[in-house]
Parts: sequence; C-alpha cells; structure tokens
Amino acid sequence: MRFIQEYGFTVKVGQEVAHQKWLIENHDALVRSQPKGTRYIGTFVVVLSSEKNAGAYRAIYEIDGYGAMDVQASDAKDPDSVSAKLTAEWSAFWDTDLSAPWSNALLKNVVDATIFDPKS
Repeated sequence: MRFIQEYGFTVKVGQEVAHQKWLIENHDALVRSQPKGTRYIGTFVVVLSSEKNAGAYRAIYEIDGYGAMDVQASDAKDPDSVSAKLTAEWSAFWDTDLSAPWSNALLKNVVDATIFDPKS
C-alpha cells in the first residue's frame, strides 16, 4: 500500500528566506530521521494552483501503510526523536494563525484503493 501525505502551510511574513535556508541546511537530516514506513520527499513552493486557501508550501511524505501513521504519531511524541526535534524547530517558521492558509491531504495510490461503480 502507498500513501502520499501532503501538508500545506504558510510561512510567517518576513521569514521566507530564512525558511528556505533552514530547509536547505536540514533537508538531508529530515530524510534520514523519518520513522520506519515514512519517507520525507521534500517541501515544495506552490508555483501554480487553483487552491485559494491551501498555503504556499507543501511538505510531502510517502507512507507505506496505515500502520506507519501510528509509528509517525508515536515518533512525534518521543522526546529523543530527531524527526520530532527537527519538526519542532521547523514549525517556528509556520504561520499558525487560525486565518492563515493551510491544508492537509492523504492520497492513496489508486492501484491500492477500493473503487467501485454504484449499481444503477
């Protein structure tokens, strides 16, 4: 099974360059620190989109199944987790105001999805 987890977010005004610098310096550490079953693909800035309130950035992860989501959640609570420490540091750039654009999507690979046509 394969999922793509997409987190859309907004960076605080005046922190765009510092955010980019932080990601350049920490990309490899983010990749290496992911818990079993999760792969950090990268963070992307939106160039074109029809979405109005999804945020200007997307952090993309590949997840190998539902169980990996539980591992992620546990890892996020672990005070010794490098991934959790990096995420906490990274989150200082995020605009967490309730009116700031953001989004969250979990995408399941269509070859793994249960899809059917309703009976007419």
